[in-house]
Amino acid sequence: MTSGIIVQKNGLFALRIVGCCGQFTAAELLTLGKLAQQFGKGCVTATSRGTMELEGISEAELEPAVAAVKEAGLRLGGTGATVRAVVACKGTSCRRGMFDVHAMASSLDRQFYGQDVPKKFKIGVFGCINSLGKAMAQDVGIMPSFTSPGYFELYVGGLSGSRPARGRHIAVPLPQEKIADAVRFIIELYCQQGKYPQRLRAVLDGKPDLWEQIERYCRQLAG
Repeated sequence: MTSGIIVQKNGLFALRIVGCCGQFTAAELLTLGKLAQQFGKGCVTATSRGTMELEGISEAELEPAVAAVKEAGLRLGGTGATVRAVVACKGTSCRRGMFDVHAMASSLDRQFYGQDVPKKFKIGVFGCINSLGKAMAQDVGIMPSFTSPGYFELYVGGLSGSRPARGRHIAVPLPQEKIADAVRFIIELYCQQGKYPQRLRAVLDGKPDLWEQIERYCRQLAG
């Protein structure tokens, strides 16, 4: 099935539209509203990862709806065994934010969104201690370091859902320019060692030496 199509109840479908790390322009929102009126139930639902879903689309209208979304230049996706939409908190504009959260998240989104992985892979970027719980719930959660100002630390292997688990803290402060390298290494490790339908946490817990590889690589990046 095309990425971004979600089966709902009663033979209906939803289309998941991915913005820029939770941001949509006014023009995009107006277009989403028109498409919801034309093909769905007249409303749009926001997801926990900052995407939007056009709900209540009948099977007969599904193909025309997909075509209309693509013609409008909207990004259909955020499903399947892929790197999902990167989540960003409001730290760029929030008075508690310690850095430009959206800029980092957008950069990671451009580099990794949509890549094939064994199951799914979630990245989150957060700007202050108030989002610690959210950072711990990501496959890779990124937070500013509270011991080394201007640096960042990772939480790896977090899960929400039916079997929640806290991401493990990789207490190696990294400069911003090394964050993408660390994320890339973790994704590559996941792809090499994991098999469908394993999430990253299951892979790492099944082979504890992989945790050590991640920490060792981060130390190398930190110099």
